[in-house]
Amino acid sequence: MKTLIKNLTLHYPITVWDGRMVDVLLEDGIVLEIENQISQTVDRHIEFDGLIGFPSLVDLQATCGEPGNEYLEDMNSISEAAARGGFSHVCLLPTTEPAIDNAAQIRNITKHNASNGVKLLPYGALSKRCSGKQLSEMFDMQQQGAIGFTDGKSPIYDTNLMKRALEYVKPFGSWISAFPYDESVSPGGMVNESRNNVSLGIKQSPELSEEIMLNRDIYLLEYTGSRLHVSNVSSIGSIDLIRTAKSKGLAITAGVSMHNLIYNESALNDFDTSFKTQPALRSEETQRALLDAVLDGTIDVIVSDHTPVNIEAKDCEFEHAAYGMTMLETMLPLVNEKLNDLKWAGIVQAAALRPRQILGLQAPELSVGRRFDITLFAPNESWIYDLDNCASKSHNSPELKKELLGRVIRLS
Repeated sequence: MKTLIKNLTLHYPITVWDGRMVDVLLEDGIVLEIENQISQTVDRHIEFDGLIGFPSLVDLQATCGEPGNEYLEDMNSISEAAARGGFSHVCLLPTTEPAIDNAAQIRNITKHNASNGVKLLPYGALSKRCSGKQLSEMFDMQQQGAIGFTDGKSPIYDTNLMKRALEYVKPFGSWISAFPYDESVSPGGMVNESRNNVSLGIKQSPELSEEIMLNRDIYLLEYTGSRLHVSNVSSIGSIDLIRTAKSKGLAITAGVSMHNLIYNESALNDFDTSFKTQPALRSEETQRALLDAVLDGTIDVIVSDHTPVNIEAKDCEFEHAAYGMTMLETMLPLVNEKLNDLKWAGIVQAAALRPRQILGLQAPELSVGRRFDITLFAPNESWIYDLDNCASKSHNSPELKKELLGRVIRLS
């Protein structure tokens, strides 16, 4: 099928087309022509006010319910949610039931073929059952397609286990993704420690709880000479630690959850459990520092941190509510509305190019005769994010039933 995309502004800094408005002619995903003006009879004609295009997004962190909790999200539903959000690759955390801690579980994901072309890339569990007690068979999982190893948002408290994990993956060129969080600093903390949150009467968790664990992990990284990814940075002190580690030449990368960029702790004033997240929403000052760290490259990637939760686990008192929000389908509209300083060059770097670099994936080639995985986004199109327009099986989003500005335009 031939598709003509008219008046498309391309954002792709490593090409000659960056920032230019062009027409693009595709046939079954293959680029036939890129010119200032193309006039041709085609099967489909795409034209929207202000239409932009960039390499398809790659999400380095999302949660799927399958196996064990398919009612929250399965591989088909998360693939469709990703496609609607402009993603071509989604990396899945291993914290399912049972955990993805063996080669057979990895194969179950890598053999999944989504009809929409989205590729699901599995992390393997760092420890058996993600329990933080015994190393998993990481080499066997890597042979079957595990992209890296993590226990998701279960911190590794055992220092020796983390040291051994970093040493274990080094010979076969893999890496560890760590969620730095020491709950013992403030047991039961659920919201950011700040004056603003004192009136909530909810146990608080300081940024220090992240920084202490991250400091340890960086020491272990330097000692082992391995490779570490910091999964969910949410602290000004963590930014400084990562910046220093990079200046030493350590093999460290970092990510930030989209919710920590677009919301801050002021959203908690009404005790809306949709905003109960892990890491917690921080101060406006930290929110700004995180965005600046993305812009200067200290934080390499932005992740959706898509976390499906059933309605009963959110429709309760704040202290008892589950953590997390869905994000795959709403990430780009929220960037469009709330992160003017970031778009669109920043999104291309932090959600398309740098994730590919971390995963060792080749950047899409924008040239005639080649397939180009493109995300099309119409920034002036409004739509309602409701149950009729939601591909995810879970709907734990603060944006549910709201009008969003900007929409991904599907090619198929």
